[in-house]
Amino acid sequence: MRQLYLVYRVFSDGDRRPETIMAMDDGDRKNAERALDQLIADDAPENALRAGERWEFVPQDLAPVADWEEIAPPDARSLPY
Repeated sequence: MRQLYLVYRVFSDGDRRPETIMAMDDGDRKNAERALDQLIADDAPENALRAGERWEFVPQDLAPVADWEEIAPPDARSLPY
């Protein structure tokens, strides 16, 4: 089943920042980091992970509302993917 995930950039010091939203099936989750890395490398290499950083994928229903709204405000016309 397809589900929305809030994707965080986790910094080497443990801080994290919401970066984007991804829709994934259960089977997609194992390759999500690699897929996101490739997408960024192709479209916006300046946003690639730096040494010590990683991605964290949080299901929509477990992500804090404030973080979710930072990426997709309630008045947005469409969701970023």
